[in-house]
Amino acid sequence: MSPPMPEQPNLVPLSELHIPALITLFEQSVRQRGPEHYSEAQVEQWALGAHHPGLASQLRDHHGWVLEQGGAILGFVTLSNDGHLSLLYVSADYQRQGLGGRLLDTALNQAGRLGIKTLTTEASAFSYGLFLRYGFQLTGLESVERGGVGFIRYRLHWRLPS
Repeated sequence: MSPPMPEQPNLVPLSELHIPALITLFEQSVRQRGPEHYSEAQVEQWALGAHHPGLASQLRDHHGWVLEQGGAILGFVTLSNDGHLSLLYVSADYQRQGLGGRLLDTALNQAGRLGIKTLTTEASAFSYGLFLRYGFQLTGLESVERGGVGFIRYRLHWRLPS
């Protein structure tokens, strides 16, 4: 007899009950995977964003979807009414398994249902390649500062096919 198939992750709408776990996932993901592309100071400032009230506000105010499996949260994505994809995070333990693509696919499909024709985002070095694979186009580089530490982000846009 073969072992049971692992449970497939469920995609569910983001709810208020998810928010504490999503904030934890955000911070852990940045702290564990950040050093691959960013300096120690950059990782620290990025991770501190988990404690900024704006993060919880975005999670509440934007459309969002969460991947769950066996009670664990694997990742999430958010999309604003004006088409800004502000958050796309996958747990450090589940990266490079196609989950980011599944979340991005969900956001693109939902954008169409919501009547959003163009999406914009600012990607990190981590997600830049994923966005390009899904047809996003680079519109420029953006320099931002957090706590006196500079970052470069990739400004991208995507248009719904006509």
